[in-house]
Amino acid sequence: MKLKMWLSFLFILITGSFLTSVLVAGEDINAIKAAMERHIPILNELKAKGIVGEDNKGYLQFIGGKSENADVVRDENEDRKKVYAHIARKEGVTPEQVGQRRAVQIANKAKKGDWLQDSSGKWYQK
Repeated sequence: MKLKMWLSFLFILITGSFLTSVLVAGEDINAIKAAMERHIPILNELKAKGIVGEDNKGYLQFIGGKSENADVVRDENEDRKKVYAHIARKEGVTPEQVGQRRAVQIANKAKKGDWLQDSSGKWYQK
C-alpha cells in the first residue's frame, strides 16, 4: 500500500510519457524518478516514526529535534523542487503553486499518524 501511494505520487508528478525524454535542470527525468523511488522505503520509515512530515509547500520537514537520514530527506526535497519547476514551466504557473497543490494531494492521501502542515503552518497528525 505504501509503495502504491508513492507510485501514485510519482505518476501525478511525472505525467505522461512525454516527460521521460525531457531534461530537468540538467538531469534526465528518469534519473530523478529512479532516485525518488529509491527514497520511498526510507521516507516511509521516517514518517512512521514521526521523524518527518509533509509541509504545506510540498516538501518534507523534520518534526521535533530528530534529523535521521537527513541526506535522503534533502535529496528528496531537491528532486521534488526540480519536478515542481518542470511542471510549473509546462503549466505556466510558479513552482510554489505546484508544490502547494501537491501538498494538498499528499495530505488527502496521507496515512493515519502522518504529520502534515495545514495552510496556516500548524502541524497536526492525521
